[in-house]
Amino acid sequence: MLLDRRRFLSAVGAWTSSTLVERVAGASLARGLTLAELLRASAHAVVVTPLDARSEWAVLGGQRRIVTDIRVRIEDTLALSPPADAELLVRVLGGIIGTVGERVDGQATLRAGKPSTLFLTPVSPVLTYVTGAAQGHYPLLPDASGVLRLRPSPQLPSLVRKTGIAVTELSGRTLAETRELLGAAGR
Repeated sequence: MLLDRRRFLSAVGAWTSSTLVERVAGASLARGLTLAELLRASAHAVVVTPLDARSEWAVLGGQRRIVTDIRVRIEDTLALSPPADAELLVRVLGGIIGTVGERVDGQATLRAGKPSTLFLTPVSPVLTYVTGAAQGHYPLLPDASGVLRLRPSPQLPSLVRKTGIAVTELSGRTLAETRELLGAAGR
């Protein structure tokens, strides 16, 4: 009887501790942007290669946050106006400073040396944000024949509107197809 009571109390303790343990949930939800909305909100639609990145503290909305500034080289302009300089700083929310990290779901994830198509909104002559966060970021990955194609950002949030959106229209397109599509959408 004593053994059964110990097993029972042990099981209750395990269940209680497992239900009280803090769990981290990462999810974000956004309204899907149409291609026209993405273009209207952007100043540049460009192909870039990230060169390096630096995280720093910034005050945003009255709160101290970590931001990461990524230096990118402009490889090509697909639509809208070309940036004034051959390199820009692209700011994304989140990053790591020392032993402190801050993750912001739904942000673009740019990797050094990995080309991407970006829709950019300038904040200053050299600092830009990715328009629509991950919705304005399309990594360029080769298909089976080696042709580069736009892919959805790996950090793309769940989208409320799923039809007629830029992510659906651009995913899988080559750069030439994208340039044509953006030209038509911009008219």
